[in-house]
Amino acid sequence: MPRPKGSKNKKSIIPVDVIEERIVAQKESVASLNGELDSILATIKEQQLLAKTKKAEIRKAEKVFAALVEQKEKSEAIASATAKKAEIEGVVEQLINSGKSAEEILSHLN
Repeated sequence: MPRPKGSKNKKSIIPVDVIEERIVAQKESVASLNGELDSILATIKEQQLLAKTKKAEIRKAEKVFAALVEQKEKSEAIASATAKKAEIEGVVEQLINSGKSAEEILSHLN
């Protein structure tokens, strides 16, 4: 069978109204994608602001925590010193009641 003559890569002619429909559809697609992008960017900004405020709250809470830990350590030191003082006073009182002299009491304390 003989080959048909002419180019097989012939450009097809698309009617203008079909092209205009495609243009309108692409414009709508671009507009909707831009709207989605704007919505996503707004959400990201809101989340960034929320993260910033949460970080500030964390810093404040950490400062309060550190202050409470320091206060607890001071209270424990004071309680320990008070307990030692009471123990020493008890020992001294026992030594005094047993009839020891001041020199003997001091030698027991050292």
